[in-house]
Amino acid sequence: MDTPDRRGNAYGFYSNSGLGRPHHHYRQKPCRGSEKKYFLEEFKKIKRPIFYGDVKKSKDTEAWLLVMKKFFRLHDYSKNMKAKITTLSLNGEVDIWWEDAKRVSIKVEELSWDELRILFKNKYLSERYYDGKAKEFYELRIGYMTNEEYMTKFLELLRYVPYLKDHKTKVQSFINGLPLEFKDWIEYDEP
Repeated sequence: MDTPDRRGNAYGFYSNSGLGRPHHHYRQKPCRGSEKKYFLEEFKKIKRPIFYGDVKKSKDTEAWLLVMKKFFRLHDYSKNMKAKITTLSLNGEVDIWWEDAKRVSIKVEELSWDELRILFKNKYLSERYYDGKAKEFYELRIGYMTNEEYMTKFLELLRYVPYLKDHKTKVQSFINGLPLEFKDWIEYDEP
């Protein structure tokens, strides 16, 4: 445990060199047998994102999945353990849905994080939501937004049109949202 001793040393001991520097110790990667205990300790340390399953707030669902994905970038868990950790963050309506789904068709012991993420997207992020975001991308105009706001909104919506791969097409879409008088000033050369 990293609690300070009486001298304020977070490690609880000093080196024998007399310089008063603490030894740095690092937790070794756990073996699979103690993985569950280890992840519970680690998960308790962070403020875990809780998901309540509000279908009307699709953006919250996306944000929650993104936070979980970031958490897993920091920790090297098995794919099945990632799925188990994710289910600990469920609360309310979505927790009830999860318990029902487990009873009916889902084998929790074999479920991976990727499979669970697909289940959540199918349940809480409808095609209509994605279609609406794609439409919003194509209809995006700068209007009364600042340049910074327009660029931020453009980049936010760009992920909903993953089929736009060509850089030139993306730039053209960005330019299309600008007022006509700006379009005459902009020259675009292939990088």
